[in-house]
Amino acid sequence: MKFRIMASLAVILVLATACVKDEVYVGPPTIETVTISPATPQSTEPVVIKAKITDLKAVNSVKLFYRGVGIATSFTSLEMISLSSEQYMYAASIPAFPKDTKVEYYIEVLNLDNVKASYPKTGTKDYTIGASTAIKVVVNEIFANGDAANSDWIEIYNDSEVEVDLSGYAVYDDGIKTGVKPKRIIAEGVKIAAKGFLVLNADIDPNETILFGLSTTADAVYLENKDGLVVSEIKWDATILGGTDLKSGKSYGCKPDGTNSLVIFANPTKGTSNNNAN
Repeated sequence: MKFRIMASLAVILVLATACVKDEVYVGPPTIETVTISPATPQSTEPVVIKAKITDLKAVNSVKLFYRGVGIATSFTSLEMISLSSEQYMYAASIPAFPKDTKVEYYIEVLNLDNVKASYPKTGTKDYTIGASTAIKVVVNEIFANGDAANSDWIEIYNDSEVEVDLSGYAVYDDGIKTGVKPKRIIAEGVKIAAKGFLVLNADIDPNETILFGLSTTADAVYLENKDGLVVSEIKWDATILGGTDLKSGKSYGCKPDGTNSLVIFANPTKGTSNNNAN
């Protein structure tokens, strides 16, 4: 009798155990080891965000959201890609932003149960864009219709975010390039501020020993760095100017500043921006 009772209890226990399903953990994914590269981004650099993401089941989606404060009100979404070279690591690249922009970002992960995890858990992380050290100086505007009272002039624009020392740079026209006259070398200590303008008088500057004039019909101006490389130039002739010339007080230059879009200005903007010139 006792044996029968024990056997019955064993059968009941087995049946009861069989009727209970295994409990499966349902919880959020884990986000850790989040890195930003470069750590101090400049305006010419995209930023790579990487994160280690794990889950007991599997990850359904990993997204990075970002915005430039003052540039966009809403966040842009990027799919973070699993890195085959680094287990559990995901990455996405935020594009470059202008200097001094504060960039906010956060990460959202969904697993197969649609349970979400965020980094940071609330709010956003951010970084601020620093100045690029890349140098870009251009011939921005030229005036070739000078006279005894007002010389021809060349305007240089610093499209960089740092001050540039122009000492040793050379400026010259087509006549100097194809002839024997030496190039005009910019004097020692001449600097141009970030996003600033420098005007060089071409033909009546008492502080320069190498002088040259510009033709109103066809000529060119070249800017050469200290290594002898031409970093910018403006050329013009009747074809480029659309059958006209640069007489009657007109100038020729970049609009917007520092671009390859060249136009004739009826009202020159010597030493100032061309962006609103006409």
